[in-house]
Amino acid sequence: MEPEGDAGWFNNRIADFFYLLHVSITFYCALAWLGPYEWMWWGVFILYGAAEILWLLRGGYCILTDAERKFRGIPRPDSHLDQNFIRRLFNLLLRRDIRPENARRLTRVWGRTGWVVATGRLFVPGML
Repeated sequence: MEPEGDAGWFNNRIADFFYLLHVSITFYCALAWLGPYEWMWWGVFILYGAAEILWLLRGGYCILTDAERKFRGIPRPDSHLDQNFIRRLFNLLLRRDIRPENARRLTRVWGRTGWVVATGRLFVPGML
C-alpha cells in the first residue's frame, strides 16, 4: 500500500487496527484448519466462508483492505488485483514480489483447501 497520506494520526491508527485484524484473520485461516480443535475448524469455516462471500458480493475487493485504505485516505484501485493483501504480505515477509494473479490464485487455493478440510472435519464423521 502506498505511504500514509495526510489522514492524521488517529485515522492512521484505526487503519493500523484494520491491517492487524487482516493479518490475524489471514494467518488464522491459513493455519487453523491444520489444528486439532473443533473451535479452530469452526473459525475457518465461518471466517473464510464469509471472505469468499464478501469477495463475490464486492467484485473481488476485500472489505478489510478497503477499510484500511479509507482511513489512510488512499483511493481504491481500479482493479481488485492491485490491492491484493497476500501480495503485500509476501513483499513484507519474504521480500519477494509476486504477480497479482498468482497472489490471488494462492489465496483462493490455500483458503479453499483449508475451508474444505475444516468443513469435512466438522460435518463428515470420521474425517481426519
